[in-house]
Amino acid sequence: MEVRWAELVRGTERPIGIGVSGAMRCTIRVSGKVTGAILKKGPRVEIVAEAFCAILLRSWGLNVPDSYLLEIEGQLAFASADATYPNLSQRVGLNLIPEGTPEYEAVVRQACHLICNLPSAPLAAVADEAIDNRDRNFGNVLWDGSTEAWIDHAMSLGNGAAIMDDANKLCVMATHVGDSERFSRSALAAWMLVDRSNPGSAGAAIKAIADLDVPVKDICSKLSTMGNRILDRFPAANDLLI
Repeated sequence: MEVRWAELVRGTERPIGIGVSGAMRCTIRVSGKVTGAILKKGPRVEIVAEAFCAILLRSWGLNVPDSYLLEIEGQLAFASADATYPNLSQRVGLNLIPEGTPEYEAVVRQACHLICNLPSAPLAAVADEAIDNRDRNFGNVLWDGSTEAWIDHAMSLGNGAAIMDDANKLCVMATHVGDSERFSRSALAAWMLVDRSNPGSAGAAIKAIADLDVPVKDICSKLSTMGNRILDRFPAANDLLI
C-alpha cells in the first residue's frame, strides 16, 4: 500500500458540473505521464480521509479509481483517475425528474434495487460501516452498465458526524426495496473475508501526512463486532410487525 503523488497541470481545471463538493476535472502528471483526473480541494481532514479510504477500500477488493495526493499552493489536495463513466444518479436520470412525484420514487426504487445488486455492494456496506461513511448516495457510485466504482469518502472517519444522520445508506437502500435478508447475509459473508490488518497498513501508508492511529483503532474495533453492527442496520422480525 502506498500513496501516489501527482502534479496538477495548471490551467486544465474545469467544473465537473455535478455534486456539491466543488470537484473539477483536470489533467495531472504522474511519474512524467499525463492523465485525466477528478480534483478535490477542501479541509485537510477531508483530503486525508479520501486518501486513506481509497487505499483501504482498494486493499479490501473494492473498485476505487486510482487516487493521488497533490500539493497546490501549499495546500493538500486529492485527485482520482477520471473513470469517464457516469454515477448511478446520472445513469438512471434521477436529476431529470421532479422530487416528490411518483415517477421520482419509482426511479429511486429502481436505483436502490440496482445498487444493492451490484456484486461488490455487500462488501461496500461493510467498508462504509467500518469507516463511518454516512454519505453513500447514488452520486457516489459510478456505474457503466457492467462495472461499479466506489468514490467520495471525504465525509468518512467522523467528518460527517456533525451534519449527517448515523446511517449505513446501502443497508437503508436494501431495506427500502425489501432486500434486507439477502443483503445482510451477503454483507456478513463479505465481512468474514475482510483482512483486519489492512487498516493499519493503510494508516502506515499515509503516516507522513497524517497520524490516523485513533481512526485505525476505531475501524479495527468495529471489524471485531461487524456482524452485529450490520445486523443492527436492518429491522428485526418483530420490528416489521409494529
